[in-house]
Amino acid sequence: MSAEKTSPRIPAIQLCYVRLAVSQPQAAATFATEILGLEHVPNKLEPFLYRSDSRFHTLCLSTAAAKSSIGIEINDEADLDRAAEALASAGLPAREATVDECAQRFVRRALIVADATGNEIDLVLRPAQSGRRYFPSRDAGVTGLQSVALRSRAINDDLKLWTILGARVTDRAGEVTYLGIDQKHHRVVLYPSDRSGLVYVSYGVESMDAVMQSNYFVQERQIKIVQGPGREPASGQIFLRFAGPEGYVFSYGYGLRDIEPSHRPRQFTADASSLCEWGSECTDVTELQPARAG
Repeated sequence: MSAEKTSPRIPAIQLCYVRLAVSQPQAAATFATEILGLEHVPNKLEPFLYRSDSRFHTLCLSTAAAKSSIGIEINDEADLDRAAEALASAGLPAREATVDECAQRFVRRALIVADATGNEIDLVLRPAQSGRRYFPSRDAGVTGLQSVALRSRAINDDLKLWTILGARVTDRAGEVTYLGIDQKHHRVVLYPSDRSGLVYVSYGVESMDAVMQSNYFVQERQIKIVQGPGREPASGQIFLRFAGPEGYVFSYGYGLRDIEPSHRPRQFTADASSLCEWGSECTDVTELQPARAG
């Protein structure tokens, strides 16, 4: 019997933030403001914190973190407690975050859990919003944190966690699996891999023009474009993926489709055209290549 049929669902609300483990935060900080166009958030707890929208932060560059993680908001205390029980029953025990760890994440409470691959996920309550207008450090047209892509050693095993969190498979391209947690086509993508970690972090932008302008912007600064400009057949998203500091990959995306309640997951073939209908291919990141997708 599948995980979808056996696991209770605790509705996730949104993708909140990404915490990147870095060893040279100043270089990464320069990239976050001068290239990505995010707004630095002065504060006493985390010196390298950045905004992209109305939330207090969506990116944290941490020298203390052993590994990178993502934050997923859960509705309330009861759902968080139910999530802890369901995850433990599925063999994915969650650890209650300490007061200091919650303060560093700017949330009221958090459970820290790893999927079967070892990707770390924070399940959080009441992530902080900001009362100030978002003011970008450059005019990149960023509208907010849009999605993350995770490496997965075993898609079906990692789906157990996401099924408990109420995520639904929206589409597949080969074995690449798109997961929705709100009205958008996806907020998380699982890519087959032989290791854990982030494939890329994607920020939404306001127009196709913004994607193309950033294409020229990053090229002029001799930043390597990993893939794109391109368009995903499954989601309709126009994307540009480019190299960031310390091996991380970032992406701009525009046009991510909404999903209708009646939508049923589609299976796209494990071909290059299923990952990009414009013909953009990736030679640097194994997970973004069609051979890995199958």
